[in-house]
Amino acid sequence: MNLATHCSVYLLEQDFGTTETIRSMCHEKSLHLTCFSSHFELLNALKAEQPSCIIAANDQPHGQALNLMQDLASENHQVPVIILGHHNDVYSAVAAIKAGAVDYIEKPTIYGRLAEQLNLVVKHSFQTA
Repeated sequence: MNLATHCSVYLLEQDFGTTETIRSMCHEKSLHLTCFSSHFELLNALKAEQPSCIIAANDQPHGQALNLMQDLASENHQVPVIILGHHNDVYSAVAAIKAGAVDYIEKPTIYGRLAEQLNLVVKHSFQTA
């Protein structure tokens, strides 16, 4: 049995292409992926289950990704968060890292760095299992 099947990833992303890329990566690594359309839905889901990681797009309406980071901190959630953002958006990258994100990955070339981060999620889950 693959222990990675116990790992779950929450995704806050509106772009279909990016979602499908992440879905494929999670499938390859036997990670369970749950997609959300708003950070409020994601926060509600955290009441029932603690995922191994959250991936949130910074191009959400009204700055949902950074609002999500603030809400996670105020509710004392300790879930690693990876923010996906646009190339050359230094302000958002700095704000995301200051808010506690473990990484800020620039779109559209997310595959390599995100694969590395998901490998770390799986490795961490093995160590804490």
